[in-house]
Amino acid sequence: MSAFLTRIAKGLGLSAAVTTCLLSAPSFAQSDPASFADKLRPRVWIGDAEEHYSLDQRMVDYGVPGVAVAIIENGEVVFASGYGVRQSGTTDPVDADTVFSTASISKVATASLVLRLAHAGALELDAPVAIQLESWSLPDYPEFDEDRITLRTILSHTSGFNMHGFRDFQPGGDLPSTIDTLEGQSPAVNDPLTLLFEPGTAYKYSGGGYTLAQQIVDDVDPAADFDTIANTHLLAPLGMTRSTFTNPLPPEHGNIAMAHGRDGTPAALPRGYEAFPERAAGGLWASANDLASLVAGLLASYRSDDGFLPRSVAQDMMTPVSPSEHGLGPRIEGRDDQLLFHHGGVNDSYHAWIEGHLATGDGVVILTNGANGNGLITEIRNGVADAMNWEINAPIRVPEIALSADQLSDYTGWYRVDTDFPDALRRIMVRGLFEQRIHIETDGERLTLNVGDDDGAIALIPLSTNRFWIEGFGLRLGIAELEFHRDAYGDTQSVTFHLPNASSHYVRD
Repeated sequence: MSAFLTRIAKGLGLSAAVTTCLLSAPSFAQSDPASFADKLRPRVWIGDAEEHYSLDQRMVDYGVPGVAVAIIENGEVVFASGYGVRQSGTTDPVDADTVFSTASISKVATASLVLRLAHAGALELDAPVAIQLESWSLPDYPEFDEDRITLRTILSHTSGFNMHGFRDFQPGGDLPSTIDTLEGQSPAVNDPLTLLFEPGTAYKYSGGGYTLAQQIVDDVDPAADFDTIANTHLLAPLGMTRSTFTNPLPPEHGNIAMAHGRDGTPAALPRGYEAFPERAAGGLWASANDLASLVAGLLASYRSDDGFLPRSVAQDMMTPVSPSEHGLGPRIEGRDDQLLFHHGGVNDSYHAWIEGHLATGDGVVILTNGANGNGLITEIRNGVADAMNWEINAPIRVPEIALSADQLSDYTGWYRVDTDFPDALRRIMVRGLFEQRIHIETDGERLTLNVGDDDGAIALIPLSTNRFWIEGFGLRLGIAELEFHRDAYGDTQSVTFHLPNASSHYVRD
């Protein structure tokens, strides 16, 4: 993978606009949840190829010792099971109650907690956070209107705060308090919380904002901490008896999936797992059964009047907040009968995934205890979709199209970001890499993409005469595409870069 792909794929649980052939999910007489383990596949099939793998084999290939999966159908948990072992070199099995680090899936749980507390009147979603803080005060940001910083902007990643994510803490080290993290002081290893832009005007994923939300929740009850409040108002009501925000996780919690590096060997020794003191942003430990209860609870809240959140609150949660790709917590994607919420989790040694299909009440939870779990999760999701006959995440068939050297050369050259393209459509595709020029080249047989000064050429595979799949772009949903726009005179003056629920437009430089 090129340096560009490595940098941009990390932490992005994204999908893409897809105009290729979406095959119907393979036809089975009846859904068989357990059969997913023999149906793993890549997202894209080129030409007539059809690849399938077994879960056991792919766990070996990816160096992931343990996996847990739960499947929800029509609002009910119909399957939950573990595969492999909690730590390589042992025989301790993973089951549906084994707890894993869920990393940023914690944000969906935290958002659910905040919404519960707000509905109870303990917090206010749309009041300035400054007036809801008691144990800490926001720094002065004279160039911005601090009254626009609300819990709604924090939950939707439109607050303007920095701190995308946090480093894992190894066993034996001191852990920072919430205030240490907010102020960027030792033993925290992050920069201080700061505003980067006017709240509500743009999108930036911010674990820092969620850490501020953690401090606000801490201040709800001076006699209780975040962990206790979360257990009382979220985990216990949902029956998530194996879950906790406590860090470091006490060994006596038991049935813990241990950490593993990219080579599949145990990590974070001697304890065997890291700590995540930024609990609201990434500190939840949970099992497949428990996360299935969370997903099913959110689906029930959205689809009926019997959920653990009021229906109007759940609908608010599942409505995208422009220009973000998130609602209040989860990412929202799709439309009509393929509308879904989802969120991934990534840290040094664990990868995790949840999704819920809002129209059908279906969903899936996937937990892994290996640093290479991301690719495995993608293939498991594909297998689950086929086993359950879901139209969502059906195979994408990329046709084999041969373009001439002249056709390819029409698209080559430098393109720069179109500054008139609205941020509401760009969403995540702002700042950083997405502000750089892109360079399209050809060797006469194929096109390649370079971004800025990156020297890693990315292959472009034709989907039609003017649309190309960015091969290898690491997304968990859909594919990334470039769409070239050729005018009536045969000239290509612009190109659109499509990602999940987001696009960025570039014009010839």
